[in-house]
Amino acid sequence: MATLPHRPGKSAPLVIQQMMHYLPGSASISLPVSQFPSSDSGSSALIIPYRSQSELHNRESDSHKKIKTMHIPLSSHVHHFISDSVSSKLDRDSTGLAAKEQLSESDDILEIRLICAICRYHWVIKVDKSHTAGNCGSTPMSIHHLIPTEPPPEEKPKHEPNSAEAEATVVSEDFSLKCTICAAVVSIGVYGPRLTEEIMSTFKHEAIEKRIENFQTTRNEVAEDQAELPPLAIPTPQQSYHTLFRILSDPLSSEPGVEPRTIRLDNVSVNTKIDPIILKYFCFRRDEEAGVWRPPMVKEDTDESKNIKSLLENAKMEIAIIARQDSNNTANPYQISTDSELPTIRNILQCNGYPTTIRKLGYLDPTTPVSLRCASLGALPDFSDALLLQTFDRQNECDPTNAAYYLECLREISTARESEELQIRVVEMQSLGALTRDDLRNAYAEFGIDDPDSFNDDSIIVGVYKARLQDAPARAAKLKSALQVIADARNSAEIKAYLQADSLNEDQSYATLEVPKDADDNMIITSYDIKNATPLKQDLMNSALVVLAKARRSPYLLTYVESIGLGGPVPEVNAAYSILGVQSSMEDSHILTVYEIRVSDNPDEITSMRNALRSIAQARKSPMLKHFLSTGIVDLTIEPEASETEPVGLRNIGNTCYLNSLLQFYFTVKPLREMILSFDDSQKEDVAEAIRRGKRIGGRKVTELEINRAQEFVHELCGLFNDLITSTESAVAPKHQLAYLTLVSSKDALQDVEPGETIDVTMADVETKELVHLPLTQQEATATEITDTKPSSPDVVEISSDEAAVADDDVVMQDKENVSPSKSHDDSVLPPSTAERRVLGDITTVNADNIDRSLGSTELVEQTESAGNVSKLSQAESDPENKTGEVGDEVKKPLLLLPPPPASTTSSKLPPTVPPRGDYMNLGMQQDVTECIDNVLFQIEGAVKAKYTDADGEQIDLVKDLFYGKTKQTLEIGASATTATTNGGSSLGSGPVLVRTKEERFSHIIVDVAAGPRDIYDALGACFDVETVKLDGHPARRYVTLTQLPPILQIQVQRVQYDREQGRVFKSNAPLKFDSTIYLDRYMDSLPSDLLSGSDLNKRREEVWAWKEELQLLEKRKENLSTILDKRNGLTTVQTLKATSDWLLQVQGAVTGISAAVDLGKGPSLSDGSLLGQQDGVRYSAEDVDGSVLLTDIISDIQSEIKVLDDSIPELDRRIKELRTKINSQYADLKNLGYRVHSVFIHRGQATFGHYWIYIYDFAAKKFRKYNDERVTDVSDDEVLPFANDEFGQVGTTNFDNSAATPYFLVFVRENLTDTLLEAVKRILPKKLEEEAEEQTTQEPVSVEVENGDQMTKQPVSNSQQSEDFVAS
Repeated sequence: MATLPHRPGKSAPLVIQQMMHYLPGSASISLPVSQFPSSDSGSSALIIPYRSQSELHNRESDSHKKIKTMHIPLSSHVHHFISDSVSSKLDRDSTGLAAKEQLSESDDILEIRLICAICRYHWVIKVDKSHTAGNCGSTPMSIHHLIPTEPPPEEKPKHEPNSAEAEATVVSEDFSLKCTICAAVVSIGVYGPRLTEEIMSTFKHEAIEKRIENFQTTRNEVAEDQAELPPLAIPTPQQSYHTLFRILSDPLSSEPGVEPRTIRLDNVSVNTKIDPIILKYFCFRRDEEAGVWRPPMVKEDTDESKNIKSLLENAKMEIAIIARQDSNNTANPYQISTDSELPTIRNILQCNGYPTTIRKLGYLDPTTPVSLRCASLGALPDFSDALLLQTFDRQNECDPTNAAYYLECLREISTARESEELQIRVVEMQSLGALTRDDLRNAYAEFGIDDPDSFNDDSIIVGVYKARLQDAPARAAKLKSALQVIADARNSAEIKAYLQADSLNEDQSYATLEVPKDADDNMIITSYDIKNATPLKQDLMNSALVVLAKARRSPYLLTYVESIGLGGPVPEVNAAYSILGVQSSMEDSHILTVYEIRVSDNPDEITSMRNALRSIAQARKSPMLKHFLSTGIVDLTIEPEASETEPVGLRNIGNTCYLNSLLQFYFTVKPLREMILSFDDSQKEDVAEAIRRGKRIGGRKVTELEINRAQEFVHELCGLFNDLITSTESAVAPKHQLAYLTLVSSKDALQDVEPGETIDVTMADVETKELVHLPLTQQEATATEITDTKPSSPDVVEISSDEAAVADDDVVMQDKENVSPSKSHDDSVLPPSTAERRVLGDITTVNADNIDRSLGSTELVEQTESAGNVSKLSQAESDPENKTGEVGDEVKKPLLLLPPPPASTTSSKLPPTVPPRGDYMNLGMQQDVTECIDNVLFQIEGAVKAKYTDADGEQIDLVKDLFYGKTKQTLEIGASATTATTNGGSSLGSGPVLVRTKEERFSHIIVDVAAGPRDIYDALGACFDVETVKLDGHPARRYVTLTQLPPILQIQVQRVQYDREQGRVFKSNAPLKFDSTIYLDRYMDSLPSDLLSGSDLNKRREEVWAWKEELQLLEKRKENLSTILDKRNGLTTVQTLKATSDWLLQVQGAVTGISAAVDLGKGPSLSDGSLLGQQDGVRYSAEDVDGSVLLTDIISDIQSEIKVLDDSIPELDRRIKELRTKINSQYADLKNLGYRVHSVFIHRGQATFGHYWIYIYDFAAKKFRKYNDERVTDVSDDEVLPFANDEFGQVGTTNFDNSAATPYFLVFVRENLTDTLLEAVKRILPKKLEEEAEEQTTQEPVSVEVENGDQMTKQPVSNSQQSEDFVAS
């Protein structure tokens, strides 16, 4: 038998039967028939057992699992295969087979082309015997047993291309099967009709009449001066088809090299009987200059000509079939063979004359129970017993996984046939220990397991066995027998190893190996090696050795057991962490402590525990763990060896995991790293000169104290970077001073000055205003304008997707050990965090005087509801030296002073108080991500000289070049009356529009995931979407676009929110889907025309904004319909109306009965309370009876409204889906401005505690690494990008617990700059460093010529100057 993957197969006759019933598109020909068929199948459908390839290769044996089936619909007809040729009937030999010359045949390949005379689907069957090694076809019993397989690319059957139009409309399916006996490859191609439904619609009576009418109108208009021409006769559809037949025949009958006859464009038949457009479908070319249609050349020796020829021939064949199907067509001009080619198919697949139990080659119903059981074996019900047993054996060889199920099928077939031969085989196999599915079910039932699928871990089944054995020791033999059945069925090495070891105790194991109990480990191994040489005793010796290794807990014996393959499987690293019950963030020493506790509590599990520990050791490349596994000694002094090809980790010096992640990120930015490492007097800022010229960073002047502090920071950072390059250890520790300077800004440092200290700082250069932020609603807040004497315009902005998320709920996610208690505070006044002061205090606003002097007094911009309502936030610092009244400047936004909250007895409704800043040397104090990043970048800029000064006085340097881009904020003010919109907002009127713009820098973008799972484009889009505001009562639109892209794009994911109802902060773990590459074309202010393949970018934006607004309204409408109105009864709007209608119907029935009783005079009077008593708690009166007509009207109105609401929900769903599709595809073609993911900061934990690490992509090594403090490990792309290839719409927030690891900060780099800007690994060990130093002393330094007066002199060029060349490029 040919060596092929284990998977179910099917005989050639079964393949033919599936072809006859095949429904195009169902792919049932390639589906394996391997498991239990459903019994509820009907005549129009077949339930085919199915198993995916991933399941087939998941484990060697999993026949214990539940049955999975696929509902495969059958074709509405049995295909009638005829020869795909418009010719006379094929000559046939005495057996009824097509003459051999009619088959396309080479030495090793047979091919036949067919068409169904009913549905006109084309079939191509090809048998490749070029690599056969068996004897299939030599005898009637020797038939192919085929398994589905993917063909090699060069052998894969291809749909013949014709024209672009045909390719887009013709259905194409290809299947490949390989014989397990002779390795012959059977390829089956199924192609849809060439005359598509669209083409056939042009041959209907209505279409023909329309063409006649149009043609006559055009003809009369052209000949308007002449007498009106007589009307044209209306042809029948068959006449029109025949015209197309003749047109297609001409190119096929032309001589090679001779152009076929052309057709005039004004030809009457062409323009009336057929739609001329379909000629393009058949590759006819319209020649306007010559006024003709030019047919294709199909006799050329090219693939294109051959494919077009096939297209035309197939279409002609279909026309002939259509003519035969027309009952009104009495004169059929086409001669085609309608004889079935089924014998030919059997002949080419070498299964003609196979032995049958009842000679019946006609129709076999595939849906009967016996047919389904036979199909599972790969057979047909008419197989003889001998052929059925042969197919059964082959199926077991192909798919041993499901041997129990195949035996069950054979048993049921033998019963149905009452076949003695088949029944004898079933009994023989059961006597030899073969299992059926009943045996498996009974074995699992012993352990109370109804769903084996839920027990994927074999160790759990062993645990259940132990628990049952302890509860019922008298059933030990039966339980062990059941466990043996499960072990065999699952082919579980772990369960089998346990059973072997379980059969011996410690004393028996010493006796088996014939060693004393005080023998050392070497003696035990020696005895084992000697006695294990006898094959019959190997299992017993293995069990004895394993028992002694576990009982003695000897690392030496256990290592030896593992080395010879008796230790069991080593789990994947994530499963290993789960087995030991440890976190991946734990130290090696802590993991060893947990391991020893686990082994002490469960000594029998020592082998599985060691395997888990070994997996972790291998993943971490940990010498400490490996040393413990081999010696059993915990040596805390062991550290991993340094590598020249791997990065160095950073030790945690006190809750500094986020700091470590940040420093690792900056180290990989090559130009920044080289500038830090080469920081010298040529780059170092002159403090006195900087103060004199007014050095400005972030829109404000920098003080002398800040410059000195910044240079100290760069000096410390240079030292750390040198350690990361040259250290011989696997991890180094940042200095405390570096951590202090990184985590504590200069402003915060001033607040930490001891009383009595004096610092020479100009107060004008220090921000003195604070913003007190309280958790009030917008209606509770009162805006009061506070003006500064010298306002300034903000220079740098944050771009945020959600004002509320940033402004109200910006809470710092802290490090894992930062749980120190906070001091008591007055809950009525909450001091804001630094992040809150920065974000809330600097919301960019628009000054009305700067926009339009005619609008009157200045007002704050008020937000109104609109699609994508967002706010644009800035990081402005006050600048006392800015002059007011200059063109383009804006007055600094007035701070919002908020009043105290209303009195409340529930203090928990307020956010937690923020503790005061204490000792900043306590490095556990974690700050906001962007605050820390801003502090680092500010200090680097403060330490270095400017490359130049921008027009606004801002320093431009390497940091600006790397991390900063520019946005343009546009404000469009309507000069006329507004127009009300559907959602109650307002849009600009039709009058003139005044447009004001402002350009600002930005260093990062804030996106929000508070509302649930989000795609990166959806999150970014919220930052740039339009919003409607009002200015002095005038409507205005505000939106943001990008005018300059940063080489390195930073995105903060806003996760921490505040729950006002519960009075607590929480972290949103909703996933954010992003791929390895994102494109920012859609957010640009404009794009060159050559980068736009479609409409203008602004037009696309307007369309998306309109769609989003409509989508928001529809989703709100749908939400209202599904919202529970009253939590007491749990009913939605529609359900409430239905309940009301039902109740009123009951009332109406009672009232009708009362009225009838009164009319007949057979009941008490209406005043009798006994009759008008209670029904469902309702008392009726005479007025109710008189109002029955009104009640009927009410019920009718309610039911009408219910129907309207019920009908609206599907339409809402359809439109919502349509809008989402439009929004997602609007910019799909814009992929010019690509950014590759570089770093992903991860936070695991909750809002008040947790742990950080970072993933960084190495573009040189093409892999991600996980930097988790001192541990740096390789990880898969799937770990970093878990949703890149998933259906994101199926992901919900319920998939993630409250402490899930989620991305918190993302870094992307322009895809054309990755090699220039990034270098993940920079390692030079001391020995190599010395060698390079020696080489550099012998080389002339790099220099450039510079002008010095009238002379040219040479000056050296620093590394940082060289690295900045990328900016110019």
